[in-house]
Amino acid sequence: MSLKYTIKEYAKLSSAHFIFLTAVIPITGAIAMGEKSYFLLTIIFFIGVSAHIVGFAFNHYNDIKVDSLINKKLNRPLPSGSISKKQALLYILSVFLIGLILTLYFFGIKLVIIYLFGIFLASIYDIFSKRICGMDLILAASVSIGVVFGSATVSFDFSSLVIILWILAFFQTLNLNLVAGGIKDADHDSMIDSKHISTILGVRVKNNILIIPNSFKILSYLIAITYSLIVLIPVVLGIILLNNILLITLFIINILFLVLTYKMLNLNKFKRQKIRKYLVVQFTLNWLNIPIILMSTAPWAGLMIFYPIIGLISSNIIIYRTIITPQVL
Repeated sequence: MSLKYTIKEYAKLSSAHFIFLTAVIPITGAIAMGEKSYFLLTIIFFIGVSAHIVGFAFNHYNDIKVDSLINKKLNRPLPSGSISKKQALLYILSVFLIGLILTLYFFGIKLVIIYLFGIFLASIYDIFSKRICGMDLILAASVSIGVVFGSATVSFDFSSLVIILWILAFFQTLNLNLVAGGIKDADHDSMIDSKHISTILGVRVKNNILIIPNSFKILSYLIAITYSLIVLIPVVLGIILLNNILLITLFIINILFLVLTYKMLNLNKFKRQKIRKYLVVQFTLNWLNIPIILMSTAPWAGLMIFYPIIGLISSNIIIYRTIITPQVL
C-alpha cells in the first residue's frame, strides 16, 4: 500500500471533509470571549482536530457492520479492509492522547476535564446511536461542550454571546444529525431496526420512495425555526451590533436554510447523493451565521466564512475527487 493511498484512507476514516467545519468549533468560543492570540487559537484548532478525528473515526469503527450492509459504503476504510480494526483503534488512541497532551500543556487540568467530557459524550453517541433513542441529544451536547472548551481557554466568566453560541451549536448539530442524517440514512436504519428518532417516527424507504411522516416534519421544522430565531436573539437584545448589510445577510442565510429544510423534507425518491448535497450545503449555511455574529467581537472573524468552505471543497477534491458529495458520508 503506497503512502499516498494510506494517507487518503486515514483521511476517510477521519471524515477529513468535515474537519474544517467542526475543528473550528472551539475557536468560536475563544473568539467570542476575546481571545486574540493567533498562536493560542491555532493550538485550540489542533485540539479541535483531535476531538473531531476521535469522534468520527470511532463512529466509523462502531458502524462497520451497518456500513457492510450498504454497497455504496463498502469503500469506507474499515468495511473495505484497507485499515484494520486494530490499526483504527491505535490511530484513534494516538490522536486522543495528542489532544489530551496539548490541552494539559497549554491550558491545564480544568480544560482537560472539559476535553475528556466532550470526548466521553461523543463516544457514548458512537456506541449507542443505533441502540438507544435520543442519542442525537448527547451528540449535540458534546458539540456544545466544544464551544464551552474554547470559551474556557480564555475565562470561566462566560459572556451572554458565548452562551448563545453554545445553544446554536446544540441546535445546529441536532439539525445535522437528527434531521439531515435521519433522512440520509433512512434506507438502512429501518433494515437494522435502528432506535434513531427518525426511524421511530417512521422515516423509511419503500420501493425507493422516501417516506417522511408529518410527526418528523413538525419536529424538523421546530428545530430549524428555533435555530434561526436564536441566531437573531443577540441582535434583538443588543448583545451584538451589526451593520445593515450583515443583518440582511443573516436574514437571507436563514431563509435559504429554511427553504432547504423544506426541500429535504419533501423529497419523493430516495437519492443518497442528492441528500448528501443538501446535507453539506445546509450545514455550510448554518456555519455562515457564526462568523457574522463573531464580527461584532472580532471584525477579522468574517474571514472564517471562507476558511471552512475552502477546506471542505479542497479536501473533497483531493480525497474524493468531488466537490460537495464525498462518498464517505
